[in-house]
Amino acid sequence: MQITIYTDGACDIHAENQPGGWAAILRAVDENGKLLKETVLSGGEENTTNNRMELTAVIEGLKALKRPAQVTIVTDSRYVIDIATGKKKVTRNKTLWRDYGRRGESHQLDWKYVAGHSGNELNERCDRLAVKEKRARMNSRPESDASQDAEPETDAAIYITTVVDSKKKACAFAAQVIYKESAQEIKQLLPGNSEQESTLVAAIRALEHQRQYESATVYTAQEYLSKGMNEWLPAWVKNGWKTRNGEPVKYQRHWQRLRELTKGRTVHFRFVKRRTNIPYFQLGKEIAVGLLNHD
Repeated sequence: MQITIYTDGACDIHAENQPGGWAAILRAVDENGKLLKETVLSGGEENTTNNRMELTAVIEGLKALKRPAQVTIVTDSRYVIDIATGKKKVTRNKTLWRDYGRRGESHQLDWKYVAGHSGNELNERCDRLAVKEKRARMNSRPESDASQDAEPETDAAIYITTVVDSKKKACAFAAQVIYKESAQEIKQLLPGNSEQESTLVAAIRALEHQRQYESATVYTAQEYLSKGMNEWLPAWVKNGWKTRNGEPVKYQRHWQRLRELTKGRTVHFRFVKRRTNIPYFQLGKEIAVGLLNHD
């Protein structure tokens, strides 16, 4: 009998103490490749990191094994593979790594890397389960909604919506710019762009559309944009555009452009969790979908 454990974790990779989820799918097959048993596990934490969730998925998968076995672990986490195979040393999450050591010592382990979202069916299943667990914990947190607080008094309100088409490997955005009694629309199809990058581009295009002295409130469905501008940007600048792990900041030129556009003016960035009752987001979604479906 051969056992394969597929694992994945889901959490904000740019910050700590965020809601996260993990998933593991264990499959036992005979020597002819016939499936004998499948076990599906998932869970999550309220305050965690992506690396912790990736490692937790492996540990929970190993915990489910009742006797020593030859096991292949399939993961899209270079972090887990590099430390588990001795390529890198443990510097963080030491308690979890000790638990992994205890769980794994009685098994013969092989590792297989699979790129995330590359079409591997079981990796995709793990991803969906982990994301579901993450979202369940996000939804249990107090509401983060633009309607909760007093609306900032700014010259313009900008509502950004992005839609991804994974088959076409493209993303489209639509930004509704509300200024006094008028509304203007900025939209663009971005082949090959991720949703995160497309959100940054949308914010740049919308702010470039305004006069330099005008204030604005940018409402976004992407925490990546709001946290980047409200929390992470000062540390990135101070560290020479490096993350806390010493890696170059992703989409650095976009962040630098946003920094230029907001310098010397008042711009608020607000994450909106619940958008179903906000017509500008609904209109933006229809426009973005139309761009993706246009031949």
